[in-house]
Amino acid sequence: MKRLSVLINNAGRAFAYTHNENAGAFEKSTEEFATNYFSLIRLTESFLPLLKGQVEAAIINVTSIVAFAPSAQLPSYSDSKAAVRSYTLSLRHSLAKSTSIKVFELMPPLVNTEFSKEIGGEHGISPVEVAQGLVDGIMNDKFEIKIGQTADFRTFYLTAPAEAFAMMNQG
Repeated sequence: MKRLSVLINNAGRAFAYTHNENAGAFEKSTEEFATNYFSLIRLTESFLPLLKGQVEAAIINVTSIVAFAPSAQLPSYSDSKAAVRSYTLSLRHSLAKSTSIKVFELMPPLVNTEFSKEIGGEHGISPVEVAQGLVDGIMNDKFEIKIGQTADFRTFYLTAPAEAFAMMNQG
């Protein structure tokens, strides 16, 4: 019998660009959504039968701080992570009605990885901090796992969206 109890959707493709007539935004956003959003849906749907067969199971979707307020430097990446956030909320709601699968959302800020090097990742938090936050969130059934400054930023965004957008896009 095949077994799977945890699915972590951590797809990431990002292009740094700003909107203008030569940005290639359509092509870039098509590639980003194919990787960051549509592949996640395909994987989740494919593995749901195995997850439903487990006594305990979880799906973890990785979004980003830019799911709340977009980065103008990463416009379609921000859009794709906002779409993943929306999908995660709907998925959690739907699966809670008929399964025991727990659906978590991991929301890190900028993380110092090879992936983020192009956008200043060396100023981000460590992957170890993200991993520890994920483990803590799962152990405490915290379904929205806001890592580092994400929790404070989310609160700021809810109270002052224009200022939060400006803060995200300073520099």
